[in-house]
Amino acid sequence: MEKAVTSLFDGVSKEEYAAMMICFKTVTKTYRKGEEIPMPHDRVAVVQKGFINLIKTDIDGVRTIFEQLGKGGVFGDVLGFAWADASFFLIAEEDSEILYIDYEHIVKRCYKACAHHSTVVSNLVKLMSEKTQALSEHLEILSRRTIREKLLAYFTMTAAKNKSSYFTLPFSQTSLADYICVDRSAMVRELKRMTDEGLIEIERRNVKMKTVK
Repeated sequence: MEKAVTSLFDGVSKEEYAAMMICFKTVTKTYRKGEEIPMPHDRVAVVQKGFINLIKTDIDGVRTIFEQLGKGGVFGDVLGFAWADASFFLIAEEDSEILYIDYEHIVKRCYKACAHHSTVVSNLVKLMSEKTQALSEHLEILSRRTIREKLLAYFTMTAAKNKSSYFTLPFSQTSLADYICVDRSAMVRELKRMTDEGLIEIERRNVKMKTVK
């Protein structure tokens, strides 16, 4: 069994991972591009292949992307989405494969008291902390008043994470507009102005910030 590429299993060998998948009674499901994925209840879900988005819609039908999850991404109500109501849903942005693990199997120590089990529990706590940080960063972007300020905040954070002024956006401009919660056409116009003013260079999903060294 191929080991999932995710920080949830950091410090766990391939052999330990294979044994754990049997012990945890994991289930794998596939979803086609555009298909809605149910929010796992009392389960931890790991993206094995593909790319999915956690989306919220308001009463006017406006979409906001709350989180993007690529290969290795982890989600589930036990990871901080217990507050999510019916206005939140997950969509497969491309054909995806999801590994599901019952939360109880992770946090409940088995009779063997395996060291790698404790490692996974520790990784899970760290993941929860990272998700809280990611939500905080997203709220920081959304709190900016103008489209330019939102874009610059997002680009600056992304450049810092990539340790480079040049980076590739993880999604389309339509999804970017949903992520920063602005009108797509207005955002495209602002991107052009920012390019004309020499603040950025952008070609499709590739961005270079002129203000970041």
